Parts: sequence; structure tokens; C-alpha cells
Amino acid sequence: MAQTLKIKRGNNANLGGLTLEAGEPAFVLDTGKLYVGDGADKVLINPDIVPKSKTTDKLNTARTISLSGDITGSVSFDGSSDVTIVTTEKASGVTSGTYSKVTVDKKGTVTAGTNITADDVPTLTLSKISDVGTAASKNVGIASGNVPVLDESGKLDTSILPAIAVTDTFVIATEIEMLALTAQVGDVAVRTDLNRSFILKTADASIVANWQELLTPTDAVLSVAGKTGIVTLTSADVGLGNVTNESKETMFTNPTFTGVSIAPTADAGTNTTQIATTKFVTNAVVNKTSISGNAGTATKLATPINISLTGDVVGSTSFDGSTDVSITVTISNIDGGTF
Repeated sequence: MAQTLKIKRGNNANLGGLTLEAGEPAFVLDTGKLYVGDGADKVLINPDIVPKSKTTDKLNTARTISLSGDITGSVSFDGSSDVTIVTTEKASGVTSGTYSKVTVDKKGTVTAGTNITADDVPTLTLSKISDVGTAASKNVGIASGNVPVLDESGKLDTSILPAIAVTDTFVIATEIEMLALTAQVGDVAVRTDLNRSFILKTADASIVANWQELLTPTDAVLSVAGKTGIVTLTSADVGLGNVTNESKETMFTNPTFTGVSIAPTADAGTNTTQIATTKFVTNAVVNKTSISGNAGTATKLATPINISLTGDVVGSTSFDGSTDVSITVTISNIDGGTF
């Protein structure tokens, strides 16, 4: 009969309490490990061989990953987790600042920085400049289409802008004062001794012939009611010496009319506080129907009345006095019979 040789066995959880004699084996069921006793302890016969493993969760020795060249940086890596390398760009040697002109290498790194000068600006045609205005395309000069410039005295050429005289007015009493004036062509001298004005037509105010009298138009008003200068008129100056000034508040209060006063005639039938002329009254009398109230004579009543008969005889009619009327009467019925 065949014999079966069995060794000690159990799970890894019970491995701590296991005691083996020297040369005695034991197999761990859930880890697949084989132990043999050495008389003092148990020795693992088949341990994991880490250095010769093809795959692992972590390197036995961490390694450093470094960057060099234009970018530098490094990090320690053992494969147990992701890592990030903090990088540093190589210094260009250009001082920090703002530059309008820079030099870069083939990698785009700034190697020099300066500010532009006039030599750096290329020559441009006017068509490539968008904000210079239309005057920039015109030549300087005084011909048609040119842009004029000021002369050394700060003025435009007289062919472009003729000299303009600013007229001053001088009030003087005599010719001597007029000839002593410091006047320019176009200035006016008002002579109070002559009530006339003169304008300097040619330079040199000290010469009488250089002054031109300003003639007064023949159709101008020279006087008012025989008065000249500052004229203040009275009612007597214009033939109204017997006229007094009255306001409308006083001139129509209790007026007394004399002679034949005339007023507008009101329309027939007017019943207001308007003044009634003799014509209005005459028309009202002729057309008596236009008069309301109790009239002495009338052709008809303003309101027709009803005339009625009652008692043994009944009947009625409307009467306004304009025509004769007839009343149709009815005798009241009595009981019939033979009497």
C-alpha cells in the first residue's frame, strides 16, 4: 500500500506561532513560501529575488533626473509616484527693463536690448502714413494749392492776406487837434466844431488833404420838429398841445360825450351790456318779435297759450294772437229718454 508523506502547512497568519525543529519543513499555503527549521528559528527557503525582478512598484535605488542646456532643473525619482521638475531658463545676460529694440538668437532668446534711434526708422512714403492730414501732402508757397507760411515778422504774405486796418475813432473840437492826431489810414476824426466826420485816406495825419470828409446822405433825417441833437418831443411839438395822456382805466370811467357820438350797431337780438345805438333801437321796435317781456303792442304772443272750455260745454285751442281762432265745442252728454 502506497504511503503519503505530508509536511506541516498553514496560512501566513499563523506563521508567527510556528516552531520547527532542525531540518523540519513547513509550507505557507496563502503565500507559497517554504520554511525549514535550523534548530533556532525557521528559515525562508524561497524568498523574493528583488534585484532580478522584471517589474516592480518602486526602484530599489532612487535616481536623479536632471535637465541641462538652455533649461536646467532636477528631481529625485524612484518610480513610486509622479514627479515634477522645476525648470529655470538660462539667464540671457540682458538687464531687466523695457526696450524698443531687442536682439534674439535662433531660439528666440533675447541676447541684447537697446532703444531705437533715428537711424533705425526707415524712410517711408506719405502713402504709408495714415494720420498726417492732407496738409502734409502740399508744398509750401503762395501759389494755388500751396500751404502758406509766416514770414520773418510772423505775418502772412500780403498777396495772401492783404493788410487790414483797424479803425479808431477820435472825437476832436478843431482842425488843429485833427492834424495832431497819431492816426493810421482808416481812422475817423469826429469834428464837433463842424458836426462832420473825416477819415484818413492816406498816411500822415498832419496833412489836411489826407483827410476825406464822410458825406452825410441827402435822405437822412437832419432834424425832428425843428430840433437837432438829442431830441425830446412834447405833444405841442407835433400839434397835440390840447391832448392829455390818459390810461384806459381812467379815460373810460364816467365819460361825458359831446356832439354826435357814433358807435357800432349790435346784431338784432343782442342781449348784453353793449351800447345800443338809435339804429339798433329802431330796428328792435320795427321787428317787435325781437323784444322780450311785456310789450305795449305786439303782433303775436311770445309763447302761445291754450284756451279751454269746461263744464256743460268743453273744447280747447292754442292761441298766440297772430290769427283768429275757432273753438270746436262739445255739449256734455245727458241720459237719453222720452220727456
